Parts: sequence; structure tokens; C-alpha cells
Amino acid sequence: MSNADIIKRMYAAKGDMNVISAAISPDAQWDITEGFPHGGVHDAFDAIVNDFFSFFGDFDEFWAEGDEFWEVDDKVIALGRYEGKAKATGERFSSRFVHIYTLRDDKITRLQQTADTVQISRALGEK
Repeated sequence: MSNADIIKRMYAAKGDMNVISAAISPDAQWDITEGFPHGGVHDAFDAIVNDFFSFFGDFDEFWAEGDEFWEVDDKVIALGRYEGKAKATGERFSSRFVHIYTLRDDKITRLQQTADTVQISRALGEK
């Protein structure tokens, strides 16, 4: 399985944390755009799964949809969009993202993310 296939399988899980967790290395780092829910740098598996992904609780629905993928050496670049529905407001949103993954031994060791956080903030009722 290619590195791009690993990322595509994770997106296809539509937010299933069992599938997502299985793709993350114990020593991974998630570098998330400020302004995104739980944005900042999250080091190691427990912080990523327990601290970062706890933002799912703010949504009735939330998933990442990959539209285009490029694989170069140990990197996968994914262009796509977040889709979801905020729990507090019932608002639906679609927000574009760029994800740059680094993989080692079929596991994600780093995610660098940038995203249109305005759409998500509006859905959450934030200014």
C-alpha cells in the first residue's frame, strides 16, 4: 500500500477514530493552523488523539474529504475540504484545507495543516 493510499483510507473513514488512530505513529506531531478548533502543535499520539481530536465533540458531523493527492518520497500532499455540521448552531460548512503528511513505516509521523478556518468558526457561532 502506498503512502497516498494510507491517507485516502483515513479520509474514507469519515471521522472514525479507530481508523484514524491506527494511521498515527506514537511519536507523531500534528501542526494545526491557529484559529482551527484546538489549533497549535500537538506532540505524540496521546496529545493528538485526546487533546486535538476532542474537537469532534463540537460537531454533529465532521470529516475531511480529500480531492487531490500528490506523493513525493515520504510525503503526501492532500488538497481537500472539511465538511460538517456544528452542534451548537446546526450550521453546515465546507472549508478548504491543505494537508502535508510525512510517513514512516506506514504510519503518519507529521501533519502540517492549513485551512480556511473562517467557515468553521462561523458555523460554531464565533466571530
